Amino acid sequence: MAVIGANRMLGLRRRTAGVDAHGTAVAGVLGEVGEWKPGRIVTRPEVDGDGESGPGLWVLAVDASWWPFAAADQVVEQGASRAWTVMKAKPLRSDFDPAVDYVRVEASLAVQA
Repeated sequence: MAVIGANRMLGLRRRTAGVDAHGTAVAGVLGEVGEWKPGRIVTRPEVDGDGESGPGLWVLAVDASWWPFAAADQVVEQGASRAWTVMKAKPLRSDFDPAVDYVRVEASLAVQA
């Protein structure tokens, strides 16, 4: 496994059950951004493409402590207006040092955060 060096700070907004304005329970409410952690954009669809994930998806490398993910959780870039909706995530573990473990996230660019 290659080491993916971080080049930006990312946050995670998890989808949780919530209540709408009428007091009705609803699924899929985005929570607040948790702790900011180092991460990286590995591939961007308009620049790199990605043979494994297919066209149109971004690939991000994020902190392993965020595992597990749920579909439609959101990764947010600190200090910018970009956010990505998680489609699929896979933990990648190092055989040599858990300090370099990360999660490969395939995501679509969401409406600006």
